[in-house]
Amino acid sequence: MPTKFIQNMNKTEAGFHLLVILSLADGSLQKAESEVILEFLDEHFQAPIEIIKEQAFLKACPSEEIPNHFTETAERFFAISSPEERNELIEFAMKVVMADSKMDKSENSYINMLFDCWGLD
Repeated sequence: MPTKFIQNMNKTEAGFHLLVILSLADGSLQKAESEVILEFLDEHFQAPIEIIKEQAFLKACPSEEIPNHFTETAERFFAISSPEERNELIEFAMKVVMADSKMDKSENSYINMLFDCWGLD
């Protein structure tokens, strides 16, 4: 069951969480990945976001809870977004994982989780 924190997320916050988790899946946040996330924030979903609060939450989240948080956040995003917005997020998710020109096993796992949550092929 999603926490109250997740239930209160707007699309910008949920998208930010999903993209940051994807960017960290390979063990580090590369400059190219952070640029894609900033592009996402600038171009889409202009709802308010407190980046420092969101980053602090993600940093404090125990590593064993990250997959569950990712899934619950993906479900939240799905519930409050249109198909077009989900397609835009998928495009940015792929840009994030491919920012370093390769997709490692953990990044692929999270992309698959996102596709599974949203019933995509």
